[in-house]
Amino acid sequence: MRINLEPVGIIKKAGKCSEVLIYSEFEQLIKNIVSKMGKNEDTGRNLLIIHKNKVNNDIHQVQITKTNLIDWAGNILRVGKIDANDDSVIDVRLE
Repeated sequence: MRINLEPVGIIKKAGKCSEVLIYSEFEQLIKNIVSKMGKNEDTGRNLLIIHKNKVNNDIHQVQITKTNLIDWAGNILRVGKIDANDDSVIDVRLE
């Protein structure tokens, strides 16, 4: 079975942290995350980022990275350091 997934964003290194740029057509993803965090402040700000690892040659594998959300501005999520650069983001979820 082959499933084609459209990326919703990209990961970029930004000094001591990483930034997840969500493409404009998927901004509803950020709105959903922010609205869920606003209701439950005690749940924390941990995110699960599902992304395709460019270092791995197997095009059918994805990587799941747990990180903390530092802040966001518009469609850019600033998160803790991720060992990824220019990786396609498949999904972002609250833990």
